[in-house]
Amino acid sequence: MRIDLQDTRVGLFNFELLRVLSSQASEGAEIGECVAAMKDVRKNDTESWTVAWNSLADRTAASAERFLQAGQTVSARGALFRASTYYQAAVFYVRSEDPRFARLSGRSQALGRQAARLCNPPIEVLEIPFGAHKLPGYFLNGGSGRRPTLIALGGFDSTGEELIHWIGFAAAQRGWNCLIFEGPGQWSALRDDPALILRPDYEVPVKAVVDYAVSRADVDVSRLALIGYSLGGLLAPRAAAFDPRIRACIANPPVIDVGNAIRAVWPAPLRRVGGVFDVLFDVLFAALARRYLHVRWFYHHARWSMGIQHPHEFFETWRPYTLHGLETKLRQPLLCLFTEDEIAQTSKAMVLETMQFLTAIEAPVAIRFFSRRSGAASHCQMGGLQAAQASIFDWLDDVTRREPAPASFSAPHELIEALERYHGKSVTELLDRERHMAVS
Repeated sequence: MRIDLQDTRVGLFNFELLRVLSSQASEGAEIGECVAAMKDVRKNDTESWTVAWNSLADRTAASAERFLQAGQTVSARGALFRASTYYQAAVFYVRSEDPRFARLSGRSQALGRQAARLCNPPIEVLEIPFGAHKLPGYFLNGGSGRRPTLIALGGFDSTGEELIHWIGFAAAQRGWNCLIFEGPGQWSALRDDPALILRPDYEVPVKAVVDYAVSRADVDVSRLALIGYSLGGLLAPRAAAFDPRIRACIANPPVIDVGNAIRAVWPAPLRRVGGVFDVLFDVLFAALARRYLHVRWFYHHARWSMGIQHPHEFFETWRPYTLHGLETKLRQPLLCLFTEDEIAQTSKAMVLETMQFLTAIEAPVAIRFFSRRSGAASHCQMGGLQAAQASIFDWLDDVTRREPAPASFSAPHELIEALERYHGKSVTELLDRERHMAVS
């Protein structure tokens, strides 16, 4: 298929390729291998995608084994990391009932863990106690003594192995520990423990992770931060609102209400019948899913991660995934990462809801904006991770070394210009009238 990395719609082949390529800087992918694999992928044909990436993953894993047998540890580590990434790409569109699902996902985790242990220093492989369950994770050490620590969680479809490349190595290089975990509803946690379906009250599993973090002798409990990617941009702020031990929070990007966001992008016929005529909704949705790959993927992944059975359950199941009502509870400094592609792809109603929430919370809010010119404009800055990492740790180093500032909100000029370009001046004019917008 023809590769178009300007098309960054989440769930489509071009974005998922960009997501794989984003691990290249830290040994998680090789550009030439990925481009070669894509030559065997046919447009919107998920089976050809799975076969191509599975084949590349198998070849890369085999080379890792040869390197290990020859005692070439560094070469083996790189091949293992790449194979882990490629197996995750292969399983992305595979339905949970397919026999390949557990094998491909399991291989991704197993090889990622094997690579982690070959790092210098080794990355710790964790099983964090969570009631009667265990949450899989990793711990990257930032240096000797008690270190500032960033807890990292993904979103609707992220893995712990990805987060090693997205934020883990960058944290350790800057003297920060990074504690990565997968919680309920996420790939490895749910695959190994079917009881761990996605849940809105993520403050519960995050509390267990924070409990574990503060028990470690190498964690500076006074400099503990939390970052959430994608859906984690809702789950992380929600968890922070309930746990004062978290001293700073990063939402990448901020997600205020998932149910509202889905309704906003849903075609009008589905919005009108949703929750009223369930059978009709299911029929209309099936037609939509046949036409749009990302809609089909989103539904089938939700069936597995959320335990839903029918499309009409979408709206009700997502309803409790909201930050509304937490405006007075969220008090930690909050960094929000926005990108131009997401501003362009998001409805005006959702942009307005996000800005109104951020101006209402009782916390100092900082914003970083990534334009298309920066190369980091896609969802979660895929394709431009180093720019995002620099912004994240510059901010973290600043806010964790001083007393918290009073509640404030400022928006960079580039963000204001993007809001007006894609959604008109009414968004910023409304915020100006309410005297909430302080332009930096």
